[in-house]
Amino acid sequence: MITQERPTKIARWPVVRVQAGERVEVQFLSSDFVRLVTHFHRTTFLCPEVEECDACSLLPGRAYWYLPVQHVQYKGYGLLELSAHACSDLEQKCRFAGAALRPGVQVELSRRSQKKPLGIEFNGQAPNPPLARLEEWVSPLMALYGLPPIRPGESLDAYGDRVKPAAIARANLRAAAYKLDPKPWAKAR
Repeated sequence: MITQERPTKIARWPVVRVQAGERVEVQFLSSDFVRLVTHFHRTTFLCPEVEECDACSLLPGRAYWYLPVQHVQYKGYGLLELSAHACSDLEQKCRFAGAALRPGVQVELSRRSQKKPLGIEFNGQAPNPPLARLEEWVSPLMALYGLPPIRPGESLDAYGDRVKPAAIARANLRAAAYKLDPKPWAKAR
């Protein structure tokens, strides 16, 4: 009746944040971007990008692209969150340097001020870089939004179909909360 089993645990990877005046050098662990659209009302939540999403008619959506990275100096893993502008800038910088966006590409991230976009400079390509499998880094990414981990061998499309009902339900709950109180900021403290 009782068996010994370890609970499922998901490794948490932090989102790489670059403060004003700071420079952070990272190395890509994959060439696959994951694109997610989010809405914001008191908290950031995923948009399932379907007609059933009530939040789409009330709140603007914003797309982000994610890549797994390794901090060059500290060797810690993280998730690089890129806006549309930063993603385009990254691809352009890699092309100008004659490199493809692939594991081992090293870039330096900087920000001149808190309101300025992320600055990206190509620094080179590392030989024999570590690689991150899809389930190793998508699970920590989706954990940020409270969704279950991707199963080993599961495709992104199959995973999306599996978690879509939960994302729709959460988006519709946030939309209902917005209808009751459309103020974007709550007094949390």
